[in-house]
Formats: sequence, structure tokens, C-alpha cells
Amino acid sequence: MSKGHVHVVGAGIVGLATAASLVQRGYGVTVLDREGPAAGASQGNAAAIAWTDVAPLASPGLWKQAFKWMLDPLGPLSVRPAYALKILPWMLRFMAASNPAKVAQSTKALADLNGGALPAWEALWRTTGTHNQVRRDGCLELFDTVQSLEASRAGWAEQRDYGIKVEELDASAIRDLEPDLSSRVVGGALVPDWVQVDEPKVLCLSVAEWLSSQGVKFEVGEVSRLQPNDKGCDVILKDGSTIAAERLVIACGAWSKTLAAQLGDQIPLDTERGYNITIPNPGVNVNRMIMLSGHGFVLSRLSSGLRVGGAVEFGGLDLPPNWRRVDAMLAKAKLFFPELKSEGGKRWMGFRPSIPDSLPVISPATRHSRIFYAFGHAHHGLTQSAVTGQMIADMIEGARPDIDPAPFAANRF
Repeated sequence: MSKGHVHVVGAGIVGLATAASLVQRGYGVTVLDREGPAAGASQGNAAAIAWTDVAPLASPGLWKQAFKWMLDPLGPLSVRPAYALKILPWMLRFMAASNPAKVAQSTKALADLNGGALPAWEALWRTTGTHNQVRRDGCLELFDTVQSLEASRAGWAEQRDYGIKVEELDASAIRDLEPDLSSRVVGGALVPDWVQVDEPKVLCLSVAEWLSSQGVKFEVGEVSRLQPNDKGCDVILKDGSTIAAERLVIACGAWSKTLAAQLGDQIPLDTERGYNITIPNPGVNVNRMIMLSGHGFVLSRLSSGLRVGGAVEFGGLDLPPNWRRVDAMLAKAKLFFPELKSEGGKRWMGFRPSIPDSLPVISPATRHSRIFYAFGHAHHGLTQSAVTGQMIADMIEGARPDIDPAPFAANRF
């Protein structure tokens, strides 16, 4: 017997994983998206289940590095001039979230959430039959200066404090693992328990196909307004039609902020624009994910080729892409892999929904008990999607999640 019906707004990986948790618990589910499954950031990410991350983006020492980066318009962190005033309130909140006490709180919450991420994914892979789309090759974090290498040791120590394996390696050991690397690398670390999927878009579409086999309905439509009522919420689409939702989950990433504001929740969400290029025949062998933290990008081996991507650009949802950022990443990538070829590469830009304290909103709406939020995951959308779905399903059922939900509440701001 069905426990009732839930409408999920957003067919990215967070919305799909939430739908999967709900349908397994006996709910009828409809997923509504303006384009369809995996049309946004869920198709262009680096394919990592980065459950070993415990450090929030905001940190006491980041500002010195951030300002240095921002002097370079094509560097790892930039602000488009046309968006500078609009991003200022977010930046001020980010600065406030960078004080040591706030960072300690965010680190604990992030470690708890990511600590539940891999078990939640293991369950979802088994249920949906997508376990064969997963690789466990680990991740190499590399550095080309002794100064940046030494500065990273404190972060590795913190990971170890949470029981995460981090093996520091010298340059020779690293090149044994990745023979095509240049001599530029001075050292780094292997995180052996890092997990990666073969192709994020294929994974999303596979989960969506499984959901369809379980009776989940997929509808295409763009939400214009929400009108809560005693029976749930009327969802008004841009074409003028209305959907009556008994329960509603807002999981539409960067577009969630406007809908939450209509419900009285002013969430300080902004958009980090991420860029990448996927090269079908890169001419080099990359055996595992390579993270170049000091330069703000990664190299990720996918079934479709080598993806070079990352960086952070604040420019909102409307400004056109700046494809020179891809060219800049490629130029840096060739310093580490001199034989890298980029011919035939497909460029992409997407929107990461980012909140200043690096924690998503996983919460009921403050004023409406039948509406729930699952957004703001920034760089960890794929990583945290399955555990987010479990937490939202718990909340809808009236159960307390195993992970403390307080740090992710909508009313924390």
C-alpha cells in the first residue's frame, strides 16, 4: 500500500537519489524537471564519490590564496566583473564562515554527512543494479612546489583523524603510479579509498531508468510559483498549468533559491560556474583521478575519455560562458602531462549551487511541514546525493535521520 505521493522538483542526481529512497519506502513519486534527467550539473561533474573530504571550502587560511587567485581572471577562483556587486553579500557570509569556530562546526557536519555517503551509495548501487559503473582506483593529490606540499599536510592529518587513509608519496613513487606525469611534480598523497563512477550522466540515466521501472513518473515542466495550502502545495508551471502536490521536495540545484524564497526561506545560495573539457583520445594514460589542488582543477578518467575540469567562477546564471577558462586549464594540465592532446574535446560549463558554509540544505521548509529542501551541495552533489535522499525520506516519514540534521537546517542562516 502506498504511503502517499511525493513530487520531486529536479531530475539531477540529488532528485533522482531522493526519489529512489522514497519509492523503496512505499511512496508514489513524480519527478518534475524543466529538461529531464541529468540535464544540468549532474552530467558534467568529475565523477567522484569524494566521501573522504572533510574540509569545508571556507577556511581561515583560504583568503590569502583566494585573493592571489582572483588577481588572475583565468585563475582557479574568479569573479566576473559584471557580477561583482551581486556576489558581495555571499562573499561576506563566506568570510564569516571562515572563522575557526565556524570551520570546526562545518568540518564536523561535513565529515558526518560524507561519512554516510559511501554506505548510502553502496545500497543504491545494489538496488538499482548500477554497481558495475563504479571504480575504486583511489585519488592522487599532486603538488609542484614544496611550499604547497607542506601546507597540505595539516589537511591530511585531519582526514586521518576521521579514520581516512592518506598515504604521502614522494615524486618517484607518484611517477611509478602515473608514468606519463612530468618531472614537475615534487610530491603528493594517495587517498586509496576514493571512489569514482565511470560516467556521471550514464549513472543518472541508469538510476532514472530503474525509477521508471518502479512506477516513478517523469514530467517536463519549469516551475514558476509555489502556493502552499492545507493539503500540500500547488505547483504552478510557466505554461500556466498547476500540479497539486501532497508533499514536495525541492532539489533543483542552483534554481532552488528562488523557490525557497517564495516559501519564506532566504537561503544564501549562489552559483559557482564550473568548466571542463572531455577529451576522447587524450594521448596519455591517467590511471586514477588526479587532483591539482594548488591549481584548482582535476583530471578524471571516464569511459568517454579524459575530463579536465574544475575552477570556480562567480558569474550567476545568465552571463555567457568564458571558454578561455577551459583553455587555461588545458595549458596547466599540459605542464603535468606534456603529451596531452586536446583534439576533439567537448567543452562544458555548469552551475554548482553553493552555500557559504559549504553545507547543503537538507531540511523541511521552515514554515511548511509538507515541503522539503535538498539542495546547495556545491562540489559534492554526486557524493552526497544518496545520503541526502535517505535523510529526506526519513524526514518525510517523520523519523529522525541517523545523521544530525541540525547543521543542514534551512533556518540556520
